[in-house]
Amino acid sequence: MKKIIAFIALAMIYTSCSDNELKNDDLEGKNEVVIEFDNGFNNDKLLLGTSTYTNGNGELLTINSFDYIVSNFVLITEEGKEFTYPKEKGYFIISEGGGTKTKKVQISLKDVPAGKYTKIKFGIGVDQERFKQGQAVQQDFWTLAESYNLTWSWQAGYKFVVLEGTYKENAQTTEAPFMLHIASRGTTVDLYKEVTLPMDIAIVSNNQSPQLHIVADANKMLDGKAKIKLSEGATIMGGDKATTIAENYADMFVVHHVHNANHH
Repeated sequence: MKKIIAFIALAMIYTSCSDNELKNDDLEGKNEVVIEFDNGFNNDKLLLGTSTYTNGNGELLTINSFDYIVSNFVLITEEGKEFTYPKEKGYFIISEGGGTKTKKVQISLKDVPAGKYTKIKFGIGVDQERFKQGQAVQQDFWTLAESYNLTWSWQAGYKFVVLEGTYKENAQTTEAPFMLHIASRGTTVDLYKEVTLPMDIAIVSNNQSPQLHIVADANKMLDGKAKIKLSEGATIMGGDKATTIAENYADMFVVHHVHNANHH
């Protein structure tokens, strides 16, 4: 009986491997790569206005807005070959919504060439090269960003990451508002960040369209390489603290898992 069970188990493993090999070897054509951003706070799901979160400084936060810009996507194969998504199509807003804003946590990269991709690279914010191309070139995206309160004046540029809400220094203190609006300032201060994330193999072919789930931990903005206390300044829109927070949020993303789906 044990031999029969072992044989069945071995057969199942062999079949599984064979199926994977069949799927992976026939990589032709192009397809869509869907990326979903799962926004959280310190390992908890991010819920606007209803949950209280504790950061690494012991402060108690309620989040009312979490919005950011991602851009310049590059997919990298296991051999190191890079596919760069077209720049003119490559700027997206991710938002938890709230108020008049529509929740946007999923984006789609169209016409990605077949391959086995093991890393993804992207920017947080809008790079200087794009900004210098002028407002006319970016008008549609600028208008969209404006509707999500992710712009200053055109001269000052975009806001890259916005985190807003209320906080208490501890359970006994009075609640107060906080605002983190972090970004470059025109061409004088460049806080655009680029991240490269490893991931499980994402298989793209004419009949395979993977979905990537990227976790973004908003807590990292305050509780990352450096610790930022809101009690020492709850409105941060520039200066050294903005630079520090930008360094922190470069570490807030991780690819949690990949779904390889067959689309015939």
